[in-house]
Amino acid sequence: MRLRTTTRSTALLAVAALAMTLTACGGSVGSGGADSKEFTYWSMYKEDEPRAKVIRDAVAAFTKETGIKVQLVFQGREVLNKLQPTLVGGNVAADLVDQSQFKIRDTLAATGNARDLSGVYDARITGETKTVGETVPKAYQDLVKDKEGQTYLIPTNVQTWQVFYNKKQLPEVAAEPPRSFDEFIAVLDSRKAAGKAPLALDGDILTYVDQWVSTLMIRELGAGNWKKVLEDRSGEGFERPEVLKAARNAEKIGKGGYFVSGWDASKFPAIQQKWAQNKADFLYMGTWGPSETGEIAGRDFEYGSFPFPTTAAGHDSEQASLYGYGIPRKARNGGAAEKFIQFFLGKKWMDRLATEEKSLTVRADVPAVKDLQGSQQALRDAGSIHVAQDGAEGMSDWETKIAQPLSKKLMSGRIDAAGYVAELKKSTVNWWKANG
Repeated sequence: MRLRTTTRSTALLAVAALAMTLTACGGSVGSGGADSKEFTYWSMYKEDEPRAKVIRDAVAAFTKETGIKVQLVFQGREVLNKLQPTLVGGNVAADLVDQSQFKIRDTLAATGNARDLSGVYDARITGETKTVGETVPKAYQDLVKDKEGQTYLIPTNVQTWQVFYNKKQLPEVAAEPPRSFDEFIAVLDSRKAAGKAPLALDGDILTYVDQWVSTLMIRELGAGNWKKVLEDRSGEGFERPEVLKAARNAEKIGKGGYFVSGWDASKFPAIQQKWAQNKADFLYMGTWGPSETGEIAGRDFEYGSFPFPTTAAGHDSEQASLYGYGIPRKARNGGAAEKFIQFFLGKKWMDRLATEEKSLTVRADVPAVKDLQGSQQALRDAGSIHVAQDGAEGMSDWETKIAQPLSKKLMSGRIDAAGYVAELKKSTVNWWKANG
């Protein structure tokens, strides 16, 4: 920072004010290299990704303003796998990492290796009057706390799921999107009767298939209750009537003949590309959908979206997948890393992520690009926020081995709703016995 002043005392006051802004992180900054003049940052991104350019520019600006040097390494998506072996002992390889909420939770928080970042929320964002806590919505803050209430991640971005469509092809949907599940089914029936393929789904991506079922479960049970069902090792939660209702809704979609032909034997991204070519009407997808399909869709494709419709139960919780920063507990320069978090959450950098990466940031004052405005509004309007599989912990193995294959059977009509629930209950109870 250039200090345009004519007196030494004024310059010292300005330097002191900057130092206070960058160190006001509550109790957590008092240790782990609070006064360090360097730190190591390992990123999940690759050097040729849009996010990497923003990070490089932010790091350069941060060093210029604070004098703190940053050893930046773009490790790619395996960043935490590379970090994990160094967590043992006192020589952690990185002071700051970026990744998804779940991966930082499972690698750092669940193993006792996460620095508590709660104090960062009390710090002012560099160059602004707002604190970090005033820019990160409380709903997101609550999602990134461990069982002891400690914060293991400061989020910068959020992804959600929406039903995407082409406004130019479906102007009547753009004028009045279906709000209820029954209205949605009516639209699907109408499009099918007109000889159209209403739904697109790449069936070889089992997480995409399972998203339909888990969303319907949370729509029927309400946020927080699907988690209770899954974590009940007795399996009694599967006897709740809402579980069967949700399965029947999934069965209705699966057996309705709505999906584009060949979806369950497709190879990604064949089906979503068909959708982008207007060979199917709706794509239930994460907010990365427009970026992935934009080149195929072309300029005449106008992205629209609406939240997954509510069922008769009336629950409208929206899924949020958070991405952001974590710091290893034994990081030697954790305090300096916290200062960068304060800096990077500045509106200048969040604006660049929204426009260059075309992502949703956690800041309410950063508008989304046109293709994601509906997604951003859906998160703001939602009655509550939940995470994938309603936040059930320690069940990633269950997801891949049990939930996802069963969801594929249900959505492809190879099992009915009652059979699905019975098999899911039995398999989940046995999984807990083997993994509990």
